[in-house]
Amino acid sequence: MKIICFSPTASFSVGIALLAIGAMTVRRARHMNELPYAAIPVIFGVQQLIEGGVWLGLSAQYPTAHILAVAYLLFSNVLWPVFVPLAVWMIEPSAQHRRRIAWTIMVGLAVGLFYLVAIISHPVGATIKALHIKYHLPHPHKHLVFTFYAMATCLAPLLSSLWTLRMLGITLCISMITAYVIYTMWFASVWCFFAALISAMVFLHFYARRGCLRALFA
Repeated sequence: MKIICFSPTASFSVGIALLAIGAMTVRRARHMNELPYAAIPVIFGVQQLIEGGVWLGLSAQYPTAHILAVAYLLFSNVLWPVFVPLAVWMIEPSAQHRRRIAWTIMVGLAVGLFYLVAIISHPVGATIKALHIKYHLPHPHKHLVFTFYAMATCLAPLLSSLWTLRMLGITLCISMITAYVIYTMWFASVWCFFAALISAMVFLHFYARRGCLRALFA
């Protein structure tokens, strides 16, 4: 049974949709410290457009496919474990919770640096297999680094005092586990596709300030 199918059309469509969501969330940011969190859908949108380019490049065997694959890995493996906890820390109103989240920023920095060195020092690339893109990033300590990656990206919002951020953390955990169990070989591509859809949770954070949904999760 075909569970889900990915294609350049899907990547481009999701990318455009996320840019539209990102435009709304960025406009709803009231202060500079909210901009990184509000920009998450925009960054995801750019990432999905890059993957659409990877699809087209691999299909046509263009040399640009390798460059775009490296760019995608920089987003998925280097940027997100640093950016997510930092964005959460910047909008966290509680000093006590910020101190806890700060630890996840340090973990994310270590993970991002590890992957950056791996991308620079190892042969990386991408291939299309079974309607998915498989990214090649050989490095030692695969499972250990993935554990710390999950800690940085999922634990930071879970440690927040804001219910909307905790909802994001729960959704991230569920999508990450689902993608890892079902699509282990294509995790970098599939989880980021799922995570892109989670950008709706970012919009929820800004929409919830009206008080429309707060009572449901109080």
